Amino acid sequence: MSRLDLVVLGFLNRQPMHGYEIIRYFEKRGIEMWTRVKTPSVYKTLQRLEKQEFITGEMKQESNNPPRKVFTITNKGKEYFMELLNSFLWGKYKSHTPMDFWNAFRFVRKNVTHAEFLKIIENREKKQKQIELKMKEKHQQAVECGDMPEFPFYAKIMHETMRKMKALEMDTLDQIKKAAMLPENKKEFKEEN
Repeated sequence: MSRLDLVVLGFLNRQPMHGYEIIRYFEKRGIEMWTRVKTPSVYKTLQRLEKQEFITGEMKQESNNPPRKVFTITNKGKEYFMELLNSFLWGKYKSHTPMDFWNAFRFVRKNVTHAEFLKIIENREKKQKQIELKMKEKHQQAVECGDMPEFPFYAKIMHETMRKMKALEMDTLDQIKKAAMLPENKKEFKEEN
């Protein structure tokens, strides 16, 4: 499951774009830091996605600029995009990083129903709580076995920072869930079938 495929298809799902336009989106929003992407990778990904028929390209000229290939997502590409989006939002693969959820989350608008959105948030909260319990269990086991070394000062600071980050994420998820319940935000979701 490719982070880069998700982001490229996610942007093309919003509107047709040429490669340079996608790269500018990456740079303006700092996405290359999250996805660890270099400019040539975007062009290679566009070529591969076009070959796989997830996107189509058409040469277009805008004003005095040289012609550029503008890409549009296909129905097959939309299906693949939704598969990627769901895998990252639901954390289906162990190789996903904690930031993958938030990177994918930028693409939920009009791609999930209100009910799906709430389930995604609740699932993320549940996973975070499971991770916290597992870490507490491991810590307790190490203490009981006498296997708990004295941590250096920086490890203690890092541990406290991680605890704060976890609490902040849980608070963020709670705020998002509450905001999703407001009538004015219902327009952000895909229509229920």
